[in-house]
Amino acid sequence: MPERRTPVQITVDLAGLREVSASLRHQTKALKSDLAAAQLRMGWGARFCLALDCAEGRAARASASDVLAKHRRNAELQLQITEGLNNALDQIAKNYADADARAAARIYDVDAELNKAFAHLREAAKTEQPSPPRGMLP
Repeated sequence: MPERRTPVQITVDLAGLREVSASLRHQTKALKSDLAAAQLRMGWGARFCLALDCAEGRAARASASDVLAKHRRNAELQLQITEGLNNALDQIAKNYADADARAAARIYDVDAELNKAFAHLREAAKTEQPSPPRGMLP
């Protein structure tokens, strides 16, 4: 018999979510500048064994250049993923803030309608109550 999944209630701490997003954005900015600096320094690839033209030297240079290229691609991919995560966190925070605002507006509308209804009921109650006879205490 298949397992039945029970719905899980998710609560979102908007302040915490925004804090995590801001921290991640700061780290992403640092990663982006560090990646740019590394590409400037390492853009030429492996620069050793240039004076020694032998099979071992060429193989070592090719291997080191491959590692550097792979590292650069991995760093760029990590940067893209981090930026995507940042965008997702921002969208989640925006969606929940919008939902909270809509819920607050609905609560305000309900409260206003209730207050109107209570005001009408009070007015109706005042007009329907007969005044006490003269000379009698209420």
